[in-house]
Amino acid sequence: MKHLIAILFCASLFLLFGFQQPTSQAKDQTQDPAKVTSYFYLTRFSYTPETWARLMKNPEDRRLAARKYIESVGGKLHGFWYAFGAYDGYCLWEAPNNMSMAAVGLAITGGGALSKFETTNLLTVEETLEALKLAQKVGYQVPGK
Repeated sequence: MKHLIAILFCASLFLLFGFQQPTSQAKDQTQDPAKVTSYFYLTRFSYTPETWARLMKNPEDRRLAARKYIESVGGKLHGFWYAFGAYDGYCLWEAPNNMSMAAVGLAITGGGALSKFETTNLLTVEETLEALKLAQKVGYQVPGK
């Protein structure tokens, strides 16, 4: 259930911030998954207190660094926001594959400036609809029934 909520939340971010998922990508994904050229990811992160102290002393636009990291693996940064709450910030990325996004995440978390870093692979509406159709074939049964 929390994964479905994450999918719905992520879709809301696309609408809320004016991002539209490319319709050609979504169309290609339903026709042939091998044609998918990129995937979207939502990262939630928090800085350590030491990182905040360094940024207060020497403010910098971390979007530039984030853009550089994702572009180094052939991806794109679609958005970077700071927030109040459980996480200090959010990034919306596009990457050619999971391995590329994992490489970016490993490099960033290996630096030690973050206390939290969580990335969710986002699904298009078309991918979710296809998954719902496939779920009908799974035949799951509740344990003990």
